[in-house]
Amino acid sequence: MTRAPLARSILAFGSDMQWPAAITIPARNEEERIVPCLDAAQTALRGRGGIVLVVNGSNDATHDRARDWFTATGAAGLLLDLGDTPQGGVGGVRQQAVAAAVSRLAPRGIVLTTDADSRVFPDWLDANLAELTQADLICGTILPDGDEFAQLPRIISQRGAAEGEYVALTLALRALIDPLAHDPVPCGLGAAGASLAFRIPLYTDTGGIPAMPANEDRAFAAMAEDRGWRVRHSQKARVSTSCRLDGRAPGGMAEALAQRISDPDPLVDSALETADRTVQRARLRQARREGVVQFGPESMQVAQVDRQLARLEHTRMRLSDVARELPLLAAAVRAARADTERLSA
Repeated sequence: MTRAPLARSILAFGSDMQWPAAITIPARNEEERIVPCLDAAQTALRGRGGIVLVVNGSNDATHDRARDWFTATGAAGLLLDLGDTPQGGVGGVRQQAVAAAVSRLAPRGIVLTTDADSRVFPDWLDANLAELTQADLICGTILPDGDEFAQLPRIISQRGAAEGEYVALTLALRALIDPLAHDPVPCGLGAAGASLAFRIPLYTDTGGIPAMPANEDRAFAAMAEDRGWRVRHSQKARVSTSCRLDGRAPGGMAEALAQRISDPDPLVDSALETADRTVQRARLRQARREGVVQFGPESMQVAQVDRQLARLEHTRMRLSDVARELPLLAAAVRAARADTERLSA
Protein backbone atom coordinates (compact mmCIF):
# COMPACT_ATOMS: atom_id res chain seq x y z
CA MET A 1 0.00 0.00 0.00
CA THR A 2 1.29 3.44 -0.95
CA ARG A 3 1.90 5.67 2.05
CA ALA A 4 -0.17 8.83 1.80
CA PRO A 5 1.70 12.13 2.20
CA LEU A 6 1.23 13.89 5.51
CA ALA A 7 -0.84 17.05 5.39
CA ARG A 8 1.40 20.05 5.76
CA SER A 9 -1.47 21.89 7.47
CA ILE A 10 -4.87 21.02 8.96
CA LEU A 11 -7.26 23.78 9.94
CA ALA A 12 -10.45 23.12 11.91
CA PHE A 13 -13.48 25.40 11.82
CA GLY A 14 -16.71 25.53 13.79
CA SER A 15 -17.55 23.75 17.04
CA ASP A 16 -16.22 20.41 18.26
CA MET A 17 -19.66 18.78 18.07
CA GLN A 18 -19.94 15.46 16.24
CA TRP A 19 -21.26 15.63 12.71
CA PRO A 20 -24.33 13.70 11.53
CA ALA A 21 -22.94 14.06 7.98
CA ALA A 22 -19.57 14.87 6.43
CA ILE A 23 -19.14 16.09 2.86
CA THR A 24 -15.66 15.27 1.56
CA ILE A 25 -14.12 17.13 -1.37
CA PRO A 26 -10.72 16.83 -3.11
CA ALA A 27 -9.51 20.04 -4.73
CA ARG A 28 -6.57 20.90 -6.98
CA ASN A 29 -6.20 24.32 -8.62
CA GLU A 30 -9.88 25.18 -8.19
CA GLU A 31 -9.62 28.82 -7.12
CA GLU A 32 -12.43 29.87 -9.50
CA ARG A 33 -14.88 27.15 -8.51
CA ILE A 34 -14.19 26.32 -4.88
CA VAL A 35 -16.40 28.98 -3.29
CA PRO A 36 -19.55 28.07 -5.29
CA CYS A 37 -18.85 24.42 -4.44
CA LEU A 38 -18.60 25.18 -0.72
CA ASP A 39 -21.66 27.45 -0.81
CA ALA A 40 -23.73 24.64 -2.32
CA ALA A 41 -22.45 22.10 0.22
CA GLN A 42 -23.28 24.41 3.12
CA THR A 43 -26.79 24.97 1.77
CA ALA A 44 -27.38 21.22 1.53
CA LEU A 45 -26.02 20.58 5.04
CA ARG A 46 -28.11 23.25 6.77
CA GLY A 47 -26.02 22.91 9.91
CA ARG A 48 -26.26 19.11 10.05
CA GLY A 49 -22.56 18.36 9.69
CA GLY A 50 -19.29 19.57 8.27
CA ILE A 51 -17.19 19.81 5.14
CA VAL A 52 -13.78 18.18 4.72
CA LEU A 53 -11.81 19.83 1.94
CA VAL A 54 -8.45 18.34 0.94
CA VAL A 55 -6.37 20.68 -1.21
CA ASN A 56 -3.59 18.85 -3.06
CA GLY A 57 -1.02 19.66 -5.72
CA SER A 58 -2.28 23.24 -6.02
CA ASN A 59 -0.28 26.25 -7.06
CA ASP A 60 -3.15 28.73 -7.06
CA ALA A 61 -5.34 30.35 -4.39
CA THR A 62 -7.64 27.38 -3.75
CA HIS A 63 -6.48 26.90 -0.15
CA ASP A 64 -6.55 30.60 0.72
CA ARG A 65 -10.01 31.14 -0.72
CA ALA A 66 -11.34 28.07 1.09
CA ARG A 67 -9.77 29.22 4.36
CA ASP A 68 -11.32 32.66 3.96
CA TRP A 69 -14.68 31.10 3.14
CA PHE A 70 -14.70 28.92 6.28
CA THR A 71 -13.68 31.91 8.39
CA ALA A 72 -16.33 34.21 6.93
CA THR A 73 -19.24 31.75 6.97
CA GLY A 74 -18.53 30.03 10.28
CA ALA A 75 -19.26 26.70 8.63
CA ALA A 76 -18.01 23.57 10.39
CA GLY A 77 -15.20 21.86 8.59
CA LEU A 78 -11.65 20.66 8.18
CA LEU A 79 -9.27 22.12 5.62
CA LEU A 80 -6.27 19.94 4.76
CA ASP A 81 -3.36 21.01 2.58
CA LEU A 82 -1.36 18.04 1.28
CA GLY A 83 1.03 20.07 -0.79
CA ASP A 84 1.54 17.38 -3.41
CA THR A 85 -1.03 15.02 -4.90
CA PRO A 86 -0.41 11.48 -3.56
CA GLN A 87 0.70 8.72 -5.91
CA GLY A 88 -2.78 7.24 -5.69
CA GLY A 89 -4.19 10.37 -7.33
CA VAL A 90 -7.73 11.43 -6.57
CA GLY A 91 -8.44 8.07 -4.93
CA GLY A 92 -5.67 8.69 -2.41
CA VAL A 93 -6.99 12.19 -1.75
CA ARG A 94 -10.49 10.85 -1.12
CA GLN A 95 -9.01 8.33 1.31
CA GLN A 96 -7.48 11.11 3.36
CA ALA A 97 -10.70 13.12 3.27
CA VAL A 98 -12.73 10.19 4.61
CA ALA A 99 -10.10 9.42 7.27
CA ALA A 100 -10.28 13.01 8.49
CA ALA A 101 -14.09 12.96 8.45
CA VAL A 102 -14.25 9.82 10.61
CA SER A 103 -12.64 11.67 13.50
CA ARG A 104 -15.59 14.08 13.60
CA LEU A 105 -18.44 11.80 12.54
CA ALA A 106 -21.28 10.89 14.91
CA PRO A 107 -22.29 7.24 15.34
CA ARG A 108 -24.39 6.22 12.34
CA GLY A 109 -23.25 9.40 10.61
CA ILE A 110 -22.92 9.38 6.85
CA VAL A 111 -20.02 10.26 4.58
CA LEU A 112 -20.67 11.93 1.24
CA THR A 113 -18.25 12.66 -1.58
CA THR A 114 -18.37 15.32 -4.24
CA ASP A 115 -15.94 17.29 -6.41
CA ALA A 116 -14.60 20.83 -6.29
CA ASP A 117 -15.89 21.67 -9.78
CA SER A 118 -19.39 20.58 -8.80
CA ARG A 119 -22.35 22.09 -6.98
CA VAL A 120 -24.67 19.76 -5.07
CA PHE A 121 -28.38 20.53 -5.23
CA PRO A 122 -30.00 22.12 -2.14
CA ASP A 123 -31.86 18.88 -1.31
CA TRP A 124 -28.83 16.64 -1.94
CA LEU A 125 -28.27 15.62 1.67
CA ASP A 126 -31.98 15.05 2.25
CA ALA A 127 -32.21 12.91 -0.88
CA ASN A 128 -29.23 10.80 0.16
CA LEU A 129 -30.58 10.32 3.68
CA ALA A 130 -33.89 9.11 2.26
CA GLU A 131 -32.18 6.77 -0.21
CA LEU A 132 -29.99 5.29 2.54
CA THR A 133 -33.13 3.85 4.12
CA GLN A 134 -33.37 1.65 1.00
CA ALA A 135 -29.72 0.80 0.36
CA ASP A 136 -26.15 1.05 1.66
CA LEU A 137 -24.27 3.01 -1.02
CA ILE A 138 -26.00 5.76 -2.97
CA CYS A 139 -24.66 6.76 -6.37
CA GLY A 140 -26.17 10.09 -7.34
CA THR A 141 -27.03 11.63 -10.69
CA ILE A 142 -24.42 13.90 -12.29
CA LEU A 143 -25.84 16.63 -14.50
CA PRO A 144 -23.75 18.88 -16.74
CA ASP A 145 -23.82 22.56 -15.90
CA GLY A 146 -26.51 23.87 -18.23
CA ASP A 147 -24.85 27.15 -19.19
CA GLU A 148 -21.47 25.53 -19.82
CA PHE A 149 -22.94 22.62 -21.77
CA ALA A 150 -24.75 25.05 -24.08
CA GLN A 151 -21.39 26.53 -25.07
CA LEU A 152 -19.86 23.20 -26.12
CA PRO A 153 -19.63 22.22 -29.81
CA ARG A 154 -22.75 20.47 -31.13
CA ILE A 155 -20.69 17.42 -32.10
CA ILE A 156 -20.62 16.38 -28.43
CA SER A 157 -24.40 16.03 -28.30
CA GLN A 158 -24.53 14.41 -31.72
CA ARG A 159 -21.94 11.79 -30.82
CA GLY A 160 -23.48 11.26 -27.41
CA ALA A 161 -26.90 10.30 -28.80
CA ALA A 162 -25.93 6.80 -29.92
CA GLU A 163 -23.99 6.17 -26.73
CA GLY A 164 -26.97 7.33 -24.68
CA GLU A 165 -29.21 4.85 -26.49
CA TYR A 166 -26.68 2.08 -25.87
CA VAL A 167 -26.54 2.96 -22.16
CA ALA A 168 -30.34 2.80 -21.92
CA LEU A 169 -30.41 -0.63 -23.58
CA THR A 170 -27.61 -1.88 -21.32
CA LEU A 171 -29.53 -0.83 -18.22
CA ALA A 172 -32.76 -2.35 -19.57
CA LEU A 173 -31.00 -5.66 -20.21
CA ARG A 174 -29.44 -5.73 -16.74
CA ALA A 175 -32.82 -5.00 -15.15
CA LEU A 176 -34.44 -7.86 -17.05
CA ILE A 177 -31.73 -10.44 -16.34
CA ASP A 178 -30.74 -9.33 -12.84
CA PRO A 179 -33.52 -7.18 -11.33
CA LEU A 180 -32.67 -5.60 -7.98
CA ALA A 181 -35.34 -4.52 -5.50
CA HIS A 182 -32.94 -2.04 -3.92
CA ASP A 183 -31.94 -0.50 -7.28
CA PRO A 184 -35.11 -0.28 -9.38
CA VAL A 185 -35.49 1.19 -12.84
CA PRO A 186 -34.46 3.85 -13.70
CA CYS A 187 -31.09 2.83 -12.34
CA GLY A 188 -27.65 4.02 -13.40
CA LEU A 189 -24.61 2.71 -15.21
CA GLY A 190 -21.85 3.41 -12.72
CA ALA A 191 -20.72 5.48 -9.77
CA ALA A 192 -19.24 8.96 -9.73
CA GLY A 193 -17.18 10.47 -6.94
CA ALA A 194 -19.15 13.69 -7.49
CA SER A 195 -22.05 12.06 -5.61
CA LEU A 196 -21.61 9.09 -3.31
CA ALA A 197 -23.10 8.51 0.15
CA PHE A 198 -22.42 5.69 2.63
CA ARG A 199 -21.80 4.82 6.27
CA ILE A 200 -18.53 3.72 7.81
CA PRO A 201 -19.29 -0.03 8.22
CA LEU A 202 -19.53 -0.35 4.43
CA TYR A 203 -16.38 1.71 3.95
CA THR A 204 -14.43 -0.43 6.40
CA ASP A 205 -15.68 -3.72 4.98
CA THR A 206 -14.72 -2.82 1.42
CA GLY A 207 -11.28 -1.51 2.36
CA GLY A 208 -12.28 2.03 1.44
CA ILE A 209 -11.96 4.07 -1.71
CA PRO A 210 -8.94 2.65 -3.56
CA ALA A 211 -5.90 4.86 -4.17
CA MET A 212 -6.29 5.09 -7.95
CA PRO A 213 -5.74 8.12 -10.19
CA ALA A 214 -8.99 7.36 -12.09
CA ASN A 215 -12.13 5.23 -11.74
CA GLU A 216 -11.68 4.97 -7.97
CA ASP A 217 -15.39 5.67 -7.58
CA ARG A 218 -16.51 2.77 -9.77
CA ALA A 219 -13.98 0.42 -8.19
CA PHE A 220 -15.33 1.34 -4.74
CA ALA A 221 -18.94 0.71 -5.79
CA ALA A 222 -18.00 -2.58 -7.44
CA MET A 223 -16.27 -3.76 -4.29
CA ALA A 224 -19.30 -2.82 -2.19
CA GLU A 225 -21.54 -4.81 -4.51
CA ASP A 226 -19.13 -7.76 -4.48
CA ARG A 227 -19.24 -7.76 -0.67
CA GLY A 228 -23.03 -7.97 -0.68
CA TRP A 229 -23.84 -4.34 0.13
CA ARG A 230 -26.85 -2.79 -1.60
CA VAL A 231 -25.79 -0.23 -4.21
CA ARG A 232 -28.53 2.13 -5.38
CA HIS A 233 -28.48 4.65 -8.23
CA SER A 234 -30.53 7.69 -7.32
CA GLN A 235 -32.25 10.14 -9.64
CA LYS A 236 -32.99 12.35 -6.63
CA ALA A 237 -29.47 12.94 -5.28
CA ARG A 238 -28.35 15.42 -7.92
CA VAL A 239 -25.13 17.30 -8.58
CA SER A 240 -24.29 19.85 -11.26
CA THR A 241 -20.76 19.43 -12.66
CA SER A 242 -18.65 21.65 -14.88
CA CYS A 243 -18.27 21.01 -18.60
CA ARG A 244 -14.70 22.22 -18.82
CA LEU A 245 -12.29 20.53 -21.21
CA ASP A 246 -9.19 20.88 -19.01
CA GLY A 247 -9.85 18.49 -16.15
CA ARG A 248 -7.80 17.82 -13.03
CA ALA A 249 -7.94 13.99 -13.00
CA PRO A 250 -7.24 11.54 -15.86
CA GLY A 251 -10.21 9.65 -17.24
CA GLY A 252 -12.73 12.18 -15.98
CA MET A 253 -15.60 14.03 -17.61
CA ALA A 254 -13.35 16.73 -19.05
CA GLU A 255 -11.18 14.19 -20.86
CA ALA A 256 -14.25 12.42 -22.25
CA LEU A 257 -15.70 15.70 -23.56
CA ALA A 258 -12.41 16.68 -25.16
CA GLN A 259 -12.13 13.32 -26.92
CA ARG A 260 -15.64 13.71 -28.29
CA ILE A 261 -14.44 16.83 -30.07
CA SER A 262 -11.00 15.81 -31.30
CA ASP A 263 -11.10 12.03 -31.83
CA PRO A 264 -12.76 10.83 -35.05
CA ASP A 265 -13.78 7.61 -33.28
CA PRO A 266 -13.79 8.39 -29.55
CA LEU A 267 -13.87 5.90 -26.73
CA VAL A 268 -17.23 5.50 -24.99
CA ASP A 269 -18.04 4.85 -21.35
CA SER A 270 -15.78 2.12 -19.97
CA ALA A 271 -18.77 0.25 -18.51
CA LEU A 272 -20.19 -0.50 -21.97
CA GLU A 273 -19.51 -3.83 -23.66
CA THR A 274 -20.60 -5.73 -26.75
CA ALA A 275 -24.10 -7.16 -26.75
CA ASP A 276 -23.09 -10.78 -26.13
CA ARG A 277 -20.65 -9.78 -23.40
CA THR A 278 -23.30 -7.61 -21.73
CA VAL A 279 -25.62 -10.61 -21.57
CA GLN A 280 -22.89 -12.92 -20.26
CA ARG A 281 -21.78 -10.51 -17.56
CA ALA A 282 -25.34 -9.79 -16.40
CA ARG A 283 -26.09 -13.50 -16.03
CA LEU A 284 -22.88 -14.12 -14.12
CA ARG A 285 -23.51 -11.11 -11.88
CA GLN A 286 -26.94 -12.53 -11.10
CA ALA A 287 -25.41 -15.91 -10.26
CA ARG A 288 -22.79 -14.26 -8.07
CA ARG A 289 -25.36 -12.17 -6.22
CA GLU A 290 -27.45 -15.25 -5.49
CA GLY A 291 -24.31 -17.04 -4.32
CA VAL A 292 -23.41 -14.24 -1.91
CA VAL A 293 -26.90 -14.32 -0.41
CA GLN A 294 -27.01 -18.11 -0.12
CA PHE A 295 -23.41 -19.01 0.69
CA GLY A 296 -21.59 -15.78 1.62
CA PRO A 297 -19.04 -13.63 -0.28
CA GLU A 298 -16.10 -15.86 0.71
CA SER A 299 -17.73 -19.14 -0.38
CA MET A 300 -16.41 -21.59 -2.96
CA GLN A 301 -19.54 -21.07 -5.04
CA VAL A 302 -18.92 -17.35 -5.30
CA ALA A 303 -15.23 -17.92 -6.02
CA GLN A 304 -16.18 -20.14 -8.95
CA VAL A 305 -18.36 -17.40 -10.44
CA ASP A 306 -15.56 -14.88 -9.83
CA ARG A 307 -13.22 -17.04 -11.90
CA GLN A 308 -15.74 -17.04 -14.73
CA LEU A 309 -16.09 -13.27 -14.50
CA ALA A 310 -12.32 -12.85 -14.53
CA ARG A 311 -12.15 -14.79 -17.80
CA LEU A 312 -14.55 -12.32 -19.46
CA GLU A 313 -12.10 -10.07 -21.25
CA HIS A 314 -13.12 -6.43 -21.25
CA THR A 315 -12.27 -4.47 -24.39
CA ARG A 316 -12.97 -0.75 -24.37
CA MET A 317 -15.52 0.17 -27.03
CA ARG A 318 -15.39 3.07 -29.44
CA LEU A 319 -18.26 4.97 -30.99
CA SER A 320 -18.07 2.86 -34.17
CA ASP A 321 -18.44 -0.27 -32.03
CA VAL A 322 -21.57 1.18 -30.47
CA ALA A 323 -23.11 1.76 -33.90
CA ARG A 324 -22.37 -1.85 -34.88
CA GLU A 325 -23.62 -3.37 -31.63
CA LEU A 326 -26.79 -1.29 -31.15
CA PRO A 327 -29.14 -3.57 -33.15
CA LEU A 328 -27.63 -6.66 -31.50
CA LEU A 329 -28.16 -5.22 -28.02
CA ALA A 330 -31.71 -4.19 -28.88
CA ALA A 331 -32.39 -7.76 -30.00
CA ALA A 332 -30.95 -9.10 -26.75
CA VAL A 333 -33.28 -6.82 -24.78
CA ARG A 334 -36.29 -8.06 -26.75
CA ALA A 335 -35.28 -11.67 -26.14
CA ALA A 336 -34.77 -11.09 -22.41
CA ARG A 337 -38.12 -9.33 -22.15
CA ALA A 338 -39.84 -12.23 -23.91
CA ASP A 339 -38.21 -14.69 -21.51
CA THR A 340 -39.37 -12.64 -18.53
CA GLU A 341 -42.93 -12.43 -19.82
CA ARG A 342 -43.00 -16.16 -20.54
CA LEU A 343 -41.79 -17.03 -17.03
CA SER A 344 -44.31 -14.71 -15.38
CA ALA A 345 -47.27 -15.89 -17.49
